[in-house]
Amino acid sequence: MERTVRVLHIEDSRTDTELVRAVLGRSPVAEFTVESVSTLGDGLLRLADEGGCLTGGHLRPPGPSVGHPRSPGDGAFDVIVLDLNLPDAEGLETFTRVAAAAGPVPIVVCTGSVSETLGIAAVEHGAQDFVVKWSSDPESLARTLLYAVQRSRQLTSLQRHLVESAHAGDRLAATNTAIREFLAMVVHEIRTPITIISGYANLLRDAPDTFTPAEQAESLSRILAQTERLRRLTDTLLTHEGLEAGAVQAQPLEVCVVEAIDSALAATGPAAMEFKVSCDAGLTARVDPAHLQQALVNYTTNALKYGAPPYAVTAALEGEPAGVVIRVIDEGDGVPEEFVPRLFGRFSRSDAARNRKGVHGTGLGLAIVAGLLHANGGEAWYEPGVPRGARFCLRLPAAH
Repeated sequence: MERTVRVLHIEDSRTDTELVRAVLGRSPVAEFTVESVSTLGDGLLRLADEGGCLTGGHLRPPGPSVGHPRSPGDGAFDVIVLDLNLPDAEGLETFTRVAAAAGPVPIVVCTGSVSETLGIAAVEHGAQDFVVKWSSDPESLARTLLYAVQRSRQLTSLQRHLVESAHAGDRLAATNTAIREFLAMVVHEIRTPITIISGYANLLRDAPDTFTPAEQAESLSRILAQTERLRRLTDTLLTHEGLEAGAVQAQPLEVCVVEAIDSALAATGPAAMEFKVSCDAGLTARVDPAHLQQALVNYTTNALKYGAPPYAVTAALEGEPAGVVIRVIDEGDGVPEEFVPRLFGRFSRSDAARNRKGVHGTGLGLAIVAGLLHANGGEAWYEPGVPRGARFCLRLPAAH
């Protein structure tokens, strides 16, 4: 081992204490430092001083905390050598009380020559090992302590890996569920327009004479609307795939922000006429114009789908260094607080969004917005409205 092994020796016999110091002091297997106390009470206080589990006069349960196992060496000691018969405690109770205070620090117990059964019982309760005073080669104590420390570290590492694996398994299960829901949604999003297109096309083919010219034009308009819906879905999937593969490259230009907002509102459709725009005419940002339009169209479309009037878009310089911050604002119910951390994740749709009749979505739109903003050196986030509503925000580098 490269560093010193720190030993807490809890032992009431001065002779045994000096023997342990002498044996470990000349050991060739590692460098040891030994601190000795003569009672259980002193040992528990020493462990509490060095980050053990004794707090407020009460002992917390032994073992690492859930989710974040502590490693041996986090406190002052790497290993404890414990005499099971002390002035203030005897037998297995001595071990259980020290183990509760020691947490992950390994314990090697010492027993009298007639107490080997007690040592075995201590091991069954969690001790790393036991030695009988001093029936075998005293030099073997150093190896016993070193092996105890190494085994304890391996166990702690294994516990950490198990916790990480459990968390990874939970994340994988959640991702698989989201992917299944996403695939079901994509199938629905494709099947619905195809069904509509097929229905109108069959009617126009099989019974053209039953339609007036106006009805034919209306049927063709509905077919075109559904093909546009399919095109948008295809573009969304391709953009998402490009972002995941790192294949989307920004081509930033100096862009007039108010013109970009007006263009995005026009692309959103006639309903976007309800938006009030607040932006200085001279405000410019450095961004890929197509990426900015896609992000703004997503924000404004979502506001119309899920929010409520009045609607607004604001843009201004904020922060230090100054950047262009654009907010798309509505006065609807806003995003449920518990869903906000997942809002910009892949395949994320809240229960309210899923249950809203007539509202379609892939759960990829905001993830794409975040990816496009990142590609342009910007960021995307959400703010709750005051006193109600939603504010979907983005920040871009200022052109000047």
